[in-house]
Amino acid sequence: MNLGLTLPVLLLIPLAGMILIALGARPKATALWTSLLNLVPGFLASGCVLRSGELFFGPASEPPRELFPFHFSLGMDGLSLPLVWLTLIVTWTAIGTGREGIKREKEYYICLLLIGAGALGAFLSVDLFYFFSFHEVALIPTFLLVGMWGHGDRSGAAWRMTIYLMLGSMVLLVGLIGLFLALPETARSLDWRVLAETLRANPLEVGAQQMVAVLLLIGFGTLVSLVPFHSWAPGGYASAPAPAAMLHAGVLKKFGLYGLLRVALPMVPDGWKDISWIVGLLLTGNILYLGFASLQQRDFRWLLGFSSAMHMGTVFLGLISGTVLGLAGALTLMVGHGLSAALGFSVAGEISRRTGTSWLRDLGGLAQRAPRLWFYLTIAAMASIGLPGLANFAGEIMIFFGSWVAHPVLVAVAAWGVVLSAVAMLRAVKSLAFGPMSPAVQAETVTDLHGVREIWPFAVLTAALVVVGVMPLLVYGPARPVLERLLLP
Repeated sequence: MNLGLTLPVLLLIPLAGMILIALGARPKATALWTSLLNLVPGFLASGCVLRSGELFFGPASEPPRELFPFHFSLGMDGLSLPLVWLTLIVTWTAIGTGREGIKREKEYYICLLLIGAGALGAFLSVDLFYFFSFHEVALIPTFLLVGMWGHGDRSGAAWRMTIYLMLGSMVLLVGLIGLFLALPETARSLDWRVLAETLRANPLEVGAQQMVAVLLLIGFGTLVSLVPFHSWAPGGYASAPAPAAMLHAGVLKKFGLYGLLRVALPMVPDGWKDISWIVGLLLTGNILYLGFASLQQRDFRWLLGFSSAMHMGTVFLGLISGTVLGLAGALTLMVGHGLSAALGFSVAGEISRRTGTSWLRDLGGLAQRAPRLWFYLTIAAMASIGLPGLANFAGEIMIFFGSWVAHPVLVAVAAWGVVLSAVAMLRAVKSLAFGPMSPAVQAETVTDLHGVREIWPFAVLTAALVVVGVMPLLVYGPARPVLERLLLP
């Protein structure tokens, strides 16, 4: 059996699910079984990667005679493996938390499957053209989900997301094209394997590296909500339906960080080092500015939105650490944040649906009236603040130790960010558990999670957080050889 064929199968199964839904199959059931079935090729491909280190489908090189040599090729190695699994798990659980009987149900679940398929395509693409294109494909249903099925200021949030992320994508595209055109004509390629080896043997001039690195930072940074390109994120997540917020905050946001690991660090290493001081200033803004902003939030969904953007600063600290430990921590925190953000937004969505509000002042007594929902809310909050034993802690502690020698001041700033996050989350948890419930909320109608059908998405995300927190080697172990190559001179 050619296991390389499992990579396109990972994309074809969601496509088949979308076609079945469009033809009249039950939307949620079809989407749910499709995302569950996709775990099978995920297991097969992962086994091959763990044995041999990598798995590819498609051509291994490109002929230099073409101006833009687009070749559809997919690959998985230790760096993309944990992000593929993050996508599979969050897609499955996001669909599981979706409601049946909502308006335009077919389009709703097709959009969710399309986001998951686009994210998988981006993480699996070896060709930079498809790497970029798959992400753009995943953004379109995100905008639709916020604008059509969102709440609050959904139109404004959708437009802000559209404008910011499209502008960020345009800057990113300019950076990728600039990188391609900076190479000699005979050495041009869009295959990141070929590009990395070519640029390692014949690096670009320092000025060109700096220019490309700045463009990549702005482009990828906007997609990641790096300050000052962040203002689309809190409102977008607060207005999005819960499954859309789970997929975008938990998965799609990792595209920008993965892109920096895959493109910026190995292809313009000197330029990335030269602008690391700029990255340090911006990540300080994420940690401190958004941390203090989190303290001011009184709407739980907005609190989660600011907290999600805030934690990106710590990941960026790992990206400029210059050590394998720091990069491993960044990758582990990417996975941990994806799981905790997905769990947090799923719980927030259930609270809002069952009570009609997400304002902290109105939601006291939740621990008594909905103890299961309260339990998963507590797990999401504890993971977000970095409680030992959960995935975020493992990533953060590796980043702190890996960055200490090169950036002790930034480590101190990041540690202070942990304090701000803890204060904001613990205060929210206290208010939700023990505060008074507003008379506007019909307390007697507030129901808890019941039965396996409602509980399993939250249980799966919680189990994943615990497994990664206890055994982080599952994430960074397969990625270690790739991360070591990123730091080679």
